[in-house]
Amino acid sequence: MNKLASPVPVMLGAPGPVTVIDGKRYLYFAGTGYLGLAGHPEVIKAACAAVRQYGVHSATSRTGFGNNPVTLAVERRAAEFFGTEDAFYFSSGYAANHIVLQGLAGQVDAVFVDDAAHYCLGEAARLLGKPVRSFKHRKPADLARRLRKELPPKQRPLVLTDGVFSVSGALAPVPDYLRVLRPWEGAVLHLDDAHGFAVLGEQGRGTLEHFGLWGPNVNGNAANEGVRLTVCGTTAKAIGGFGGIIPGSREFLQRVRKASHYFDGASAPSSADAGATAKAIEIMQRHPELRRQLQANVAQLRSGLRALGLGVADGPAANFSVEIGDAANMRRIHEALKAAGFIVPYVSVYSGLGPHGALRFAVCALHTPEMIASLLAALRKIGGFP
Repeated sequence: MNKLASPVPVMLGAPGPVTVIDGKRYLYFAGTGYLGLAGHPEVIKAACAAVRQYGVHSATSRTGFGNNPVTLAVERRAAEFFGTEDAFYFSSGYAANHIVLQGLAGQVDAVFVDDAAHYCLGEAARLLGKPVRSFKHRKPADLARRLRKELPPKQRPLVLTDGVFSVSGALAPVPDYLRVLRPWEGAVLHLDDAHGFAVLGEQGRGTLEHFGLWGPNVNGNAANEGVRLTVCGTTAKAIGGFGGIIPGSREFLQRVRKASHYFDGASAPSSADAGATAKAIEIMQRHPELRRQLQANVAQLRSGLRALGLGVADGPAANFSVEIGDAANMRRIHEALKAAGFIVPYVSVYSGLGPHGALRFAVCALHTPEMIASLLAALRKIGGFP
């Protein structure tokens, strides 16, 4: 029987510093497995053990009998990691914003979305049934202008942004947004921190911790200088598991579970996902040196690219993009790197990218200094930098 060729690349190994794609081994500088835990032997063992003991999944919602021990373990470990009273774990990080925003629906009057925010934020905003406007990417002054122009007095704004933008790696200017929102009573600032959780902050709690803003007021009832802060994320990126996560106070999460119907209307996460995620969080807590090594790798790669003359800003995000000439040149660089044994994807179209797209670099904690140096040497040899 003839096998049909796949129209897309097929990964034949776990994501990590090295993986196999379409039968060839590559040094992998792509994806989102920033701590390198998705292929960890303990994580894989935990996933297998959970399936053997609990079946594929509980086959019911969590208001029924869907709360198996590994699902509850994820929430317990996530609450410990984030230092919160509770956490809500569910099957998809993409749905996290939909869930949080349903819990905020009765507390806001209009929504303002960064115009380069991830698709899921825009979708979640439209489901609220409130007026939705956009503001210029990472421009607090434009947000302030739009609020003054388009929000009637005494109405409560909800501002939506990525914490770390998924391709560019830029951080939202959260302190500036707080200053802009302070005069608006009842204002809420919400972050999708999919690329910040387990990467940024002293404890790995993400963008808000990076800015010194993590505390009981996050996903709770208290405000930060008059502005409520909410956040959600995923376990499928740096954490190395799979599914969405919302840490917070018990009262906040009780309201969110009830408002979104994701708790009573959707099946619980699969046993394998929950078992893997619980173990990944445990490993992450046991080994904070993974985050320290990740940050060292981020600094090495960013500074090495700057030494090649590329416009790469300093910063803590493990993902970032670089524009090198036009689309044709970046495709050429991508293909040349691939031929040399490196995967650095060229992203032609994505939220927040310009008309020529960009090369998206990602680094993980398990990359060695030698691996990063070899990538930089390959880029130097390929050349073609304007």
